Parts: sequence; structure tokens; C-alpha cells
Amino acid sequence: MRISGTPFTPRVAALAKSGTWSEWSTGEVVYLRPETFWDHGGEVAAMRAAAILEDKSPLEMYFFSGPDVAEYLQRLVIRDISKMELRHAYYNVFCDDRGKLISDGLLFRMSEQQFCYTASPLDVWYAQNAEGFDVTVENVTEEWGILHIQGPASDDILARAAGQDLSGLRFSRGTEIRLASADVWVWRQGFTGERGFEFWIRAEDALDVWDALYAAGEPLGMMPLGDMAEDVGRIEAGLILPVIDYTRAGPDNSTHSGDPTAPQHVQWEATPEEMNIGRFVDFGKGDFVGRDALLAERQSGGPARRLVGLRIDGRDIAAQQLERGVPPRVPQRWRFPFLPVRSGDGHIGYVNSIAWSPRVGGLIGLARIGIDSAEPGTNVLVDWSLAGSTYEVGAVVSELPFVDMKRRNKR
Repeated sequence: MRISGTPFTPRVAALAKSGTWSEWSTGEVVYLRPETFWDHGGEVAAMRAAAILEDKSPLEMYFFSGPDVAEYLQRLVIRDISKMELRHAYYNVFCDDRGKLISDGLLFRMSEQQFCYTASPLDVWYAQNAEGFDVTVENVTEEWGILHIQGPASDDILARAAGQDLSGLRFSRGTEIRLASADVWVWRQGFTGERGFEFWIRAEDALDVWDALYAAGEPLGMMPLGDMAEDVGRIEAGLILPVIDYTRAGPDNSTHSGDPTAPQHVQWEATPEEMNIGRFVDFGKGDFVGRDALLAERQSGGPARRLVGLRIDGRDIAAQQLERGVPPRVPQRWRFPFLPVRSGDGHIGYVNSIAWSPRVGGLIGLARIGIDSAEPGTNVLVDWSLAGSTYEVGAVVSELPFVDMKRRNKR
């Protein structure tokens, strides 16, 4: 395993004044990302009120091409890609034969015979399923940089930087533009629930494009986004992460070790229905990997657990700490270990992705719990860990997303 930078690392490192970093591991490579640049609260506020600029280059990027490419992908994905128009993006997941999630990410159709998928590393999975298809799969992660601009000022920033108005670009649609004398793909996408763009930039052009976007955005209040602030945005929007919110199935799952204190591997695997993305499964398109298992699950009444939001009582956490003589502190973010969730004397699931949300005004998290306790407004208990001891804190089940972003994303 090696530590690596991205095409934007020189600019990111220069701005990262906090000195706190988190790891983004793809198995063979570990990328370091700033947890916060210099002001976590400012980053969260900029995301919702102005704009943020974020380096997403550690996402594994694959190009698919060849005469059989559409047929090959149609067998792997849960959606019907025969309906995909050119320069269209689909949120999609891959499942194994048991219907368990291998990865979720974005599938882009760049031309009739060229697609791109950005998600977790899936080299083995793609190779295993390519037999019998005239298709080429290329991992181009190190050849490209990926940037996100998210927030209400994103349209104005791109217009300033590129001299081109793309405010009419529909959600999940893409085009090619010239930006900082470079050819750049731009897509109406993001991972914060905000209106914004995703940019694909060739590695050799990355710094010039960063500089152009940063110069255009800084006067409008744009800030670089750290890993912790991104978590606030995605949890508010109810967006999941592989490894963090579910264990990846499939042959590539060893590329993420996850947390050694997590529940047993199989316990933390999930189906699309469990993670509230079952609506994307298209049973009418024909056969695909995992179809039989997913159909059986649906016909049997659905999964025993599902993803919900939790509003965790921060005052309860502080009171428990004071009772134990510990200075009260409510975390801005929590990922590992997975925290058990209980109802009465019974264990009903786990909560993991947790963050303090200024917009909601409290501590929020994503939990997978039993259906019987998943109704919004249900009171539950979380086994909170502190300094080697565990105590119960109150929480309330909440519908997802925590923050309604429909008005911010024009479709």
C-alpha cells in the first residue's frame, strides 16, 4: 500500500491550515484528505449559503468501451441503461448473486460505445464478468482529476471561470467545455444535496483549472471543503458511503478493511431495499446479476431492516459525561466503531455515520434498524462509547433526508 496525492494536492495542501488529515483508502493506494481546511463551521456554512470546492479524485474512475459495452453493463447494473441518453448520468449500484451491494456510484454515458463509472475499486469484479463480451475496461483514476463545486453560487462561479452560462444544464446531464485552456467534462452532479457541478480534468490540466475556479469563486464566498464538512452535507441529504454505511460484497471487498470492531461482515452487508435505494431496481429490464435474490426479497415483504435517520440527544451525551466527571463534548463527526441501537431490552441495529448539523440544530446519524422500530418519531437508545465505557443515550428516528433539497436542485 502506498500513500499518494491527487492532481490537485499542491493546491489542497497549501490551503490545509488545520493540519488534520483523514485517509481515503482504495486498497493499493491511500490518499490523504484534509479533515478541515481552516474553519469547519465556515465550510459547512459556505456549502449551504455560497459554494464549496472539493477534490474528489480518489474516486476510482473506469472507462468502458467496445461493441458489447452496453450489453455488458446492462447485465451488471440494476437499472435499464437502454434508456440512457448520451451525456446522461445514472445513480446505480452493483449487486452480487445474493442481491448484496457491491458498490454504489455514478454511471455516465459519454457516447454510444463509451461509458464511465466512478465509485469504489472494482477491478476484479469487472474482469470476472467480462468473459464472453467484446468490451474494454480501463482504470483511468490516475489520469484524471475530479472536482466538485457545490452550493447556490455554483452557476455564477462557473460562468465567471468559463465565460459560459450552464445554469440550464439539467440534473445528471453533462457536456464538454473549455476552461482555463483545457478540455473539461462538466456534469450536474454532487454529493452534498446542493446544486452544483462535477468536473473531470486531465491530470496535466488540473492545477490550471483549480486556479481558474478558485479565483472565480473566492470573491463569492466559496471555500475548499474538508472531509468532515462533506459528511455533514451528505448525512443531511441521506446519502450513503460504502464501507462507512455498509460492507461491500463481491471479490474486491478486501480493498477496504473497514473497522476491525465492526459487526460480522455478513451482518453489515445490505441490499438496495435496506439502504432506501430499492426504487432504482428495474425488474422489467431482463436478467441482471442479483435479480432473482432481489425479487425474492421484495415478494417476501421486503428486508428486516432499513436505513433511517436518527436525531441523537446531544444533551444526553453531555449529561452522561458530566456524571462520569468527564468534560462534556459532543463530537462534530463519528464514524467508527458502529454503535448499537436498542429499543427496550432488544438490539435492533447500528448507527455509524454521525455528524453535528448546524442546519438541523443537533447531532444526526444514519442507522440501519429493524422495520418494527423504523417509523419516524420512534424513540430508541444508542450505546454511546466513551473512554472505554458505554452508556445509553436517547435518539429519535427521523425520515430521510434531514434537509429537503428539492428546491435547490432544478431537474
